[in-house]
Amino acid sequence: MKFTDNYIKNLQPDKTWFEKTEATGLGVRVLPSGNKSWVYRFTLNGKRYKMTLGKYPGISLKQARELHLAAIKLKVQGINPITDAEEQKRKQNDTVKYLVLSWYKNYIEKHRKQPLQIKQHIDADIIPSLGDLTLSTIQTWHITKALDAIVERGARVHANKVLSTLKQAFNYAVSRGELAANPAVHIRSRDIGGIEKPRDRFLTLDEIKTLWLFLDSEENKISFSVKAAIKIILLTGVRTAELRLAQWNEINFENALWTIPAQKTKSNQVMDIHLSPQTAALFTALKSCTTSKYVITGFDDEYPLTEKALPRAVNRVQERLGIPHWTAHDLRRTFATQLRQTLHIDPVVIEKCLGHKMPKIMTTYNKNEMLLQRKDALNQWGEFLENLLSTRIIHPSNSHQTPTHSEAIA
Repeated sequence: MKFTDNYIKNLQPDKTWFEKTEATGLGVRVLPSGNKSWVYRFTLNGKRYKMTLGKYPGISLKQARELHLAAIKLKVQGINPITDAEEQKRKQNDTVKYLVLSWYKNYIEKHRKQPLQIKQHIDADIIPSLGDLTLSTIQTWHITKALDAIVERGARVHANKVLSTLKQAFNYAVSRGELAANPAVHIRSRDIGGIEKPRDRFLTLDEIKTLWLFLDSEENKISFSVKAAIKIILLTGVRTAELRLAQWNEINFENALWTIPAQKTKSNQVMDIHLSPQTAALFTALKSCTTSKYVITGFDDEYPLTEKALPRAVNRVQERLGIPHWTAHDLRRTFATQLRQTLHIDPVVIEKCLGHKMPKIMTTYNKNEMLLQRKDALNQWGEFLENLLSTRIIHPSNSHQTPTHSEAIA
C-alpha cells in the first residue's frame, strides 16, 4: 500500500485506535477521537521503538515522508532517531532566547504585578543581541558587548535595567540546573551605565511655553499621538508607561475621570486622575482619530506607542528648539515642581496627584485620597498653562532651582 492525501484524509476513527502502514514503513495512527499522527516503528540493536513524527494535518503526507526518510538514514548509521530528535530539541531549548522567554512565562508573569517592562527588555534588547547564543557558550563579554551597544545609543540608565533583567534570568537558569554559573553576576552597573544620580531637571515656564507652541506649530514633524502624549504628561504628571498603555475603557468622559488599573501603576494601587478641560480636550481629539482600544497609538494606529517612540520624539524636539537636555520623565517632574513653586499647591496634594504611596505615619492622608483637592490642583494647572500660552500671564523667571518637593520623582 502507498498512502495518498485522500486516503489519509478519509480514514475514519473506530472504537479503538488503529494504525495503517505503507510499504515504506511510514505509519499513521488514528484515535477514536479522530486525531491522526504519523509514526515510524523500527528495530535498532535488537530493541523495538516507536517514533511519533507529528500530527496530521499539521504535518502533511509529503512532510511526513521527508521526516520518515531522515529517520531511516539515521538508523542506517546506527543512530537512534528518537534520541537524535531529543538532542536537537535540547539544543534549541539551550538558547538565551528560550531561557528568557520561559523565565518570563513561568516566573515573571506569575509573580510580578508589572511584567511589561521586563518583556520589553526581552523583546527589544536581549533577544536581538543575545537570543541565538547557547547557554553552554555564552560568556560575560557577550553580555557587556550587548549592553555597551545600548549605552552607545544614549540609554545608560536603560542599559543598567537590562543588566538587572539578565542577571535575574540567568539566576533562574542556575536555580534550575541549566547553568553552572551566572555569566552576568560580576558585571557592575557602574561599569556599564554608570552610577545613577537623582535628576532634578524640570522645565521652566518659558521652556514649557516654547515647547507647547512648537508642538502646536506646523514646523514639527511629530505625530499627533506623540504631541498629545507630551502635553498630557505635562498636564497630569502621569508616568509615561501609564499613558502609553492607557485604554479607552479607562476614560470616563462624562465624569472627566481617568481610572488607571492597579496593575498599570507603580504603586500597584488604582489611580483616579481628574481630567481638566484642557486634558479632556486632548483625549477627545485623540478619540476622534482612532479606532484602537489604546489611547496613544503608534504609526499602525492599532497597538500602543512603543517604549522608545517618546524618547526619540523628545530628542528630535530638543534638536529643533535648543532647550537644555530634558527627558520624557522630566515632564512629570516639571508638573510636580511647577505645582509647588508656581501655584503653591500643598505638597501632600501633589504627592497624591503623582500616585505616590504616603508614609504609614500619615494615616489620615492614606485614608483620604483628596480627590477634590487634586481636582482643584489639576484644574488650576490646566487654566494656568492655557493663560501662559495666550501670554495673559507675566511670570517670574522661574529659573532652575533644585526642586524643594519630590526631588526623586518616580
